[in-house]
Amino acid sequence: MIRLKDLLIEQFGRIDSELILATTLVLEAGGEGSNGMLAVAHVINNRAKENHNGWGTNPVKQVLQPYQFSMWNDYTTGSEKWGDVLKRAQVRTDQWSYALPLAKQLRAGSISSKDITLGATFYYNPKTANKDSLGFTKHPDYVQTKTIGRHVFGTLIDNLADTKKQAAIKQATNINKSATHIVKSGDTLSELATKYKITVQQLKQINGLTSDNIKIGQKLYVQLTKPTSNKKSNTTAPKQTIKDNPWDDMF
Repeated sequence: MIRLKDLLIEQFGRIDSELILATTLVLEAGGEGSNGMLAVAHVINNRAKENHNGWGTNPVKQVLQPYQFSMWNDYTTGSEKWGDVLKRAQVRTDQWSYALPLAKQLRAGSISSKDITLGATFYYNPKTANKDSLGFTKHPDYVQTKTIGRHVFGTLIDNLADTKKQAAIKQATNINKSATHIVKSGDTLSELATKYKITVQQLKQINGLTSDNIKIGQKLYVQLTKPTSNKKSNTTAPKQTIKDNPWDDMF
């Protein structure tokens, strides 16, 4: 942790902080192309905006927290020096040429491109990640927002920004926490979705599932909060507009 603190923005100039961010983008998602790096930039930006875990609103501070972005793990343990980390990123010239201007925007807190992650503050590669260590996916308020390349993106419901799509996701994943089901032998998501009149996709989203696999004894949320009724009553009320469930075209 001491080594990471040595890289904090207070001890470096503006250029150095941009190098740190650009290096992170390339080594975390350079293999995913420009969209992959843009997505990671938005995750960092979203974390900074919400002061994730009280780590501050500076994107560099968010990046350099221990074991948050795996490309820094060897640096954290002392088995790699900063110059080596930087060299590994800069040698990827095409990726670096895209990442550096993006890092400048990220450092300034104003990424010009829209948030293609739909408000994500987490991401992982389901093929390589140790799922036992992904505590956020087990959180009852976790919602998957997007899959970009090999990375699955998500956040906690309360962290979603108030844009149209993100607000729609929040509405669609408004969990009724009093309606639960304990998985029994023979249960499948498809059967549970039919039983509780919910789609399989919604069932997976509100429970933070990234596959159709469920375990005996597992507690699942099985219902969204019901929308306000639009039926007439004796009480005068403002007119309401019933909108289609936005979930169908969300993913």
